[in-house]
Amino acid sequence: MNVQEAIAALQANRRNPMSEGGELAVMPLVTRFVSDNGGWADICYSSLTAENADQAIDDEVEHFKELGREFEWTVFSMDTPADLKERLASRGFSIGEREAIMLYDLEDGVKPFLSDIRVVTVENLDQLDDYRKVVEGAFGNSRDRSYAELATALDEGSTHQRAYVAYFDDVPVSAGRLYATEGQAFGGLYGGGTLPAYRGKGFYRAVVGARALDAQRSGARYLRVDAMPTSRPILERMGFVHVADSWPCEHS
Repeated sequence: MNVQEAIAALQANRRNPMSEGGELAVMPLVTRFVSDNGGWADICYSSLTAENADQAIDDEVEHFKELGREFEWTVFSMDTPADLKERLASRGFSIGEREAIMLYDLEDGVKPFLSDIRVVTVENLDQLDDYRKVVEGAFGNSRDRSYAELATALDEGSTHQRAYVAYFDDVPVSAGRLYATEGQAFGGLYGGGTLPAYRGKGFYRAVVGARALDAQRSGARYLRVDAMPTSRPILERMGFVHVADSWPCEHS
């Protein structure tokens, strides 16, 4: 993978993502996405200076206050100014744990992900319940928001956001989501997790593989994972490259 080329593509994607199910605003200093029906809201890109950062942050806080919405400001390690996280924290944002931005160039092929493990693409509410059981068991907290968004996508027939479940016999043991839009350079792999008793047995890899194939079919050039420390070494063994770090900064 050409890392500099991939980072440039990532920045362009952050600046102007092809999103569905909400309102995207690409503005001079920030890119804002607000999903429909009270779901996800995010400042997914910013290009600020020491001189204009405070006012830009205050403007977004006020905007979401008027909407009555919680939101996240996703800060990347290449974002400016260098003290952006500290400026956000001083305005009431909760700074989350660092995540490793891992990319894989699909032009290198999908062979590292192939598996004989059965993975299904969620197509009905029973399978979606299996997805929810796995991710809540894997992460130990509620997944109400992602469940509601996936249920809406199923109801509307949207393929922008899809869920996947891997099974051991008939037991759901691993799951994850894919965000991919026709013509978009990136397929985003999110929420991947495996029940503790089934870790280290290839289920996580299998769910990555199913999503990689669908991302490739949608025309994506790269896979992207915002990886926690437990996932990063697994992804590196599959050929993913660490290109940046990010921090979810939440405001409520």
